Amino acid sequence: GKHKFRTFTLRKVEELVGYGLENVKAPSLNRHSGKHLEAPDYHKQMQQKDTVIIDVRNAYESDIGHFQPPKGGATLLDPKMRTSQDFPNWLNAPETKEQLKDKTVMMYCTGGIRCERATALLNQITEAEEDFQTKDVVMVRGGIERYLKTFPQGGFWKGKNYLFDKRMEQVPSHKAEESLQADVESVCCVCHTPHAQYRGQHKCAKILPSSGLPCAVPVIVCDSCQDRATQEPNSLECPLCKEGYQTPDTAPDLVGQKRKLGIIVKGGKDLVTGQKVYQKSSTEEDRPSRRLFCGKLPLTVTASSLRQAFGTLDAKIETIQWIVDHDTRAFYGSAFCQMASLEDAKKVETASGAIQIVRWKNQKSKSNKRIRVTYAPPREKETWPPPVSYRETEYPPIWGGNIT
Repeated sequence: GKHKFRTFTLRKVEELVGYGLENVKAPSLNRHSGKHLEAPDYHKQMQQKDTVIIDVRNAYESDIGHFQPPKGGATLLDPKMRTSQDFPNWLNAPETKEQLKDKTVMMYCTGGIRCERATALLNQITEAEEDFQTKDVVMVRGGIERYLKTFPQGGFWKGKNYLFDKRMEQVPSHKAEESLQADVESVCCVCHTPHAQYRGQHKCAKILPSSGLPCAVPVIVCDSCQDRATQEPNSLECPLCKEGYQTPDTAPDLVGQKRKLGIIVKGGKDLVTGQKVYQKSSTEEDRPSRRLFCGKLPLTVTASSLRQAFGTLDAKIETIQWIVDHDTRAFYGSAFCQMASLEDAKKVETASGAIQIVRWKNQKSKSNKRIRVTYAPPREKETWPPPVSYRETEYPPIWGGNIT
């Protein structure tokens, strides 16, 4: 078991689970995290009425395995997430709140980490909204993995537990092969025969109306269809796209909730992160600017690849300034770009979310990460553009370069 992961990577991120709740949007784990139940107690809770159980993993993980509470027990809810960033919007939807109202809410994920933030998010919302209350919010300690070790016959688990290491999947260790096969509900996206393994790194090619980008959710392809899927990648479609499902588009006002609950105090300081909420003036809000903030850049980005990406929009960058951590001086995926003209800045800002970066000089494939671009007009008394002494570097400081 010592070689389950291919590599070890250590880097700073804005949030451990990518719910899009970084910085001042982050819910307080100390104040709002849900209760932990050991696997036997979690198992018993699934048998109770007035209970809902939420799979807070991505939809492609749920497709090959999920909890199946007994008849008369908890109701299973699937948020149908393409990525974790879909969860806050799903949770904020009126129909979701109606399903959770006055219920005991159970959550589960692979090992428990995603549940820590998901339960905290729900508890913050219910504390801030008087007309939306739950009985309790709980999670299984150690996630699905510990539950299956506690119940080697499977308990109320059905199918496989998707894993992100070389094992790929986990199944109940003492469950008969015949029963495991009977649990399979997912199908190959090409021939539609029952199959429950992700092999070949195939992804959904359908375009999402909300972003104009490919869905890119992993899809199941059986052994017999591997060659066809490789030759016809544009034909691959995930169950969510086949259904025509679109994520709710209204996010919760988490900063407003934290103000209401006194977590953001007078002066704008957030007691969770220690950061100060910056409020733009009415004249500054969304004001076009030659300076752009570019976030969610791949850590392998270079100045040349960024210029190349913007160049596809016929937009020219004058200066790039990598944004680094105040203490470590390490790059974490953001930069300021001074555009050659306001017109160039508008072209790039309008295309935000559709810009892809080539990660290596000789690499033809592009990063699937969505680059976030917003106007970033300099604040009062801020020195911008950088002084003449500033020297732009090809690589961000994570590569060992220096900001001067």
